Amino acid sequence: MKQRLHNKVLVTALLLLHMIVFVCVVCARKNDLQKGIDAMRKGEYGKALKPLEAALVKDSLDPLIHYNLIFAYGHLDSIHKSFHHYLKLVGMGSTLKDSITLKEMLAHFLHIEPYPSSPIPMRGYNQFKGSPSPDGQLVAIAAARRDIAQIYLVELDGRIKKKITTMGSNNDPVFSPEGDRIIYVSNRDGDEELYLYTIANGEIEQLTNNTARDFFPSFSPDGQEIVFVSNMDDIHNWEIYKINITGRRTARLTKNKYWDGFPKFTQDGKSIVFSSRRNGSEDIYIMNKNGGGQKVLYTSPADENDPVLHSGKLYFKSDRDGEWEIYQFNLENNLLVRLTYNGYPDWNPRISQDGSKLFISRKIRRYWRLYFINLNQPISTVLLTQKINEKIGDKTID
Repeated sequence: MKQRLHNKVLVTALLLLHMIVFVCVVCARKNDLQKGIDAMRKGEYGKALKPLEAALVKDSLDPLIHYNLIFAYGHLDSIHKSFHHYLKLVGMGSTLKDSITLKEMLAHFLHIEPYPSSPIPMRGYNQFKGSPSPDGQLVAIAAARRDIAQIYLVELDGRIKKKITTMGSNNDPVFSPEGDRIIYVSNRDGDEELYLYTIANGEIEQLTNNTARDFFPSFSPDGQEIVFVSNMDDIHNWEIYKINITGRRTARLTKNKYWDGFPKFTQDGKSIVFSSRRNGSEDIYIMNKNGGGQKVLYTSPADENDPVLHSGKLYFKSDRDGEWEIYQFNLENNLLVRLTYNGYPDWNPRISQDGSKLFISRKIRRYWRLYFINLNQPISTVLLTQKINEKIGDKTID
């Protein structure tokens, strides 16, 4: 009787010890993983490697460990190690392999486009610039059969819905946030001025009236103000201005001897992103809506301009790789992704209101063509895996 009781107590103690050991191992693994994740969030990628690798030793089948190691190695330029862990994710069938941010980074390493682009065909037209409607289903396009551009409303399949200008040369069309009006630039009165077109009745209003050149307009989110570039105070100096649509009151927002251009409001309307040459190369800046608090948002030795800030991501064009291409910079994790790889200059990034489509102008030989990139449909996992295997020699790294 005593022996049976002793054996029962012993078995219970062993089970309890086993559970304690198991819990300790699991908690240690989770702690290592969490330590790595915490370091990653702080941008301490080198510091993140040790706990992540320790977690991997204890559980090599945890997809979350491989996922975080991909980013850690990627930020530390250990690109082949990033490839290795991505192939592990694919082999596990983990849904983490489909992460858009992950695919953007890996495509960047492979020098391929992370998203396919689709043309907006307008047969026989030069499509100089385009801006999407708020729902992304229409595009206001400055296009010309020869050199004198007019503004057209065009569907994504290239069908012209309406021609809204007939006089002068016209450019820089932008939809209002409500989609009911379009601001654009025209030289119909002899120099570049801003004009406002109302879609419902076709009414055209001249918004600026001076002897200067006014261009690159963009709406505030409430549709009440326009920021633009002008040389109205100095014929040799381009600065950023803001005009109230109702009262026509104009305010100068930048004041220096260098080029300031491409202004666009942020989504909350509190700030304006723009580019400037005030520090040598052209860099991306941000300021509050009244011109104060100007500071650098993105800089490099190359030229970057025409910025758009949407949902924490900065889109712009840059010549950092020798040709003008479109880039995306994630302000949260400082991840830079090149979005276009095609051998042609890409200009004028414009994003739909919901952030799902990015519109660009591409010069193919002598002609400008308009394309859109669907940011909800990244490169397929199959194609990405194929490109990685090609990069490492048609075989999976062990």
